[in-house]
Amino acid sequence: MKIWIDAQLPPTLANWLTATFDVEASALRELSLRDAQDVEIFEAARSQNAVILTKDSDFIDLVCRLGTPPQILWLTCGNVTNRNLRQLLS
Repeated sequence: MKIWIDAQLPPTLANWLTATFDVEASALRELSLRDAQDVEIFEAARSQNAVILTKDSDFIDLVCRLGTPPQILWLTCGNVTNRNLRQLLS
């Protein structure tokens, strides 16, 4: 499974997800998509069959408008420390 970590989440989360869950996780900046528009990220994830991990509700709006794929993991936990974020995802 490919998981793309949106720009507002810590890029180090990608390494942790890969090591913890044996998935292929990448931060958007590693994919040269850090400054891309949401719709560009959405379409790229669709073509690569990637899941987007985000706090951004705009991706939910895109799924409602354009359908799936990609799948979206929408975090609604607000601002948390990196440690607490990892704990939530465990």
